[in-house]
Amino acid sequence: MSLIPARRSAASSPLRLLCLLSSLGVAPLAAASEPELTATVNPPEGKGGGEYVHRELYEHLTESQREEVWANIHRNIRALEAEGRLAPPTTLANASLAWPLRANGIPDPGYHGISNFVDHNPSYTGFIRDFNCGTRSYDTLSGYNHTGIDIYTWPFSWQKMDFNQVQVVAGAPGTIVYRSDGNYDRNCSFNSGNWNAVYVRHADGSIAWYGHLKNGSVTAKAVGSTVVQGEVLGVVGSSGNSTGPHLHLEVYDSTGKLNDPFQGPCNTLNGNSWWLAQRPYYDSAVNKLTTGGAPAVFPTCPTRETPNEKTAFRYGEPVYFTTYYRDQLNTQTSSYRIVRPNGTVFSSWTHASPAAHYSSSYWYWYWSSFAPTGPSGTWRFEVTFNGQTHVKTFTLSP
Repeated sequence: MSLIPARRSAASSPLRLLCLLSSLGVAPLAAASEPELTATVNPPEGKGGGEYVHRELYEHLTESQREEVWANIHRNIRALEAEGRLAPPTTLANASLAWPLRANGIPDPGYHGISNFVDHNPSYTGFIRDFNCGTRSYDTLSGYNHTGIDIYTWPFSWQKMDFNQVQVVAGAPGTIVYRSDGNYDRNCSFNSGNWNAVYVRHADGSIAWYGHLKNGSVTAKAVGSTVVQGEVLGVVGSSGNSTGPHLHLEVYDSTGKLNDPFQGPCNTLNGNSWWLAQRPYYDSAVNKLTTGGAPAVFPTCPTRETPNEKTAFRYGEPVYFTTYYRDQLNTQTSSYRIVRPNGTVFSSWTHASPAAHYSSSYWYWYWSSFAPTGPSGTWRFEVTFNGQTHVKTFTLSP
């Protein structure tokens, strides 16, 4: 998979903000995604943000690489069966998968987005149909129709990779039947390199592929070792044919036939969902809530992002309040509040995205001179979105 990040952003107070963003190394883009804001109490002085775009361009593995993977899997299975270390498949319909990612040491409410599902339209190029009859997938001129689920980390994918903040875990218990590690993991463009991956066969004979892992993070367990559901297999990375950190998950039934873990009206591969609890097609949620002294900076791949987070401020300092979303829809309204230490409301406003759907997006609101006279103490930045309220605290002092 290839992820090409871009930003479509907008901000008020254009001249002043242009100068500020330029000094911070943030490039303001077209104002087409100007956020709609309705304020009820003391509106923010400025605003900005927009969509953060992830685009799919290339196959994950070349045909020869796929053939090599399957050859290794089949050879290892034969050897393990001959040694009595791998039982014959059961008659279960298919394994039941738990979510294959886990946050590691970060308190944020979310950490991911989905850029692509399996493509169920066998034609190419540009003939796309995902399990829900939408077009959240891709194909290529070579005849490759996307064969898995692409789950990327958001926001700050490179920071999350560098600090091992999102782990890949086994969706179901099974036996490792192949693994690869040692491949470069900071790819940003099309390449013919191999990925780091773990391949797990389940009791029913089905096999899950977990690809693009961070170099050196792959489990030390050898082929033939068993793993339990939820066991760490590695860290989300950008190894192989990739332009950003993400997990590519493929599943095959006991006959080696590709399946789609997600069940929906246009799933032509299998009749049942593989998930213990299938997430909705639009899994709308807040991933992160921050306060800071400047907007986040998203540099050129693969440089680590600069979040510019900060939680302690002085009277009159600039403060930026930022919310990062996944699967944001324009039918969903966010309600924001900033609350003083005594519980009174300093500011409140609402916002709805201008676009029908953003896979990942972020919006920030700021005062260039926040609360020049205080009061001091612990303040609250709150957002209520899609039935959930999230809170970020920060302090203000003279």
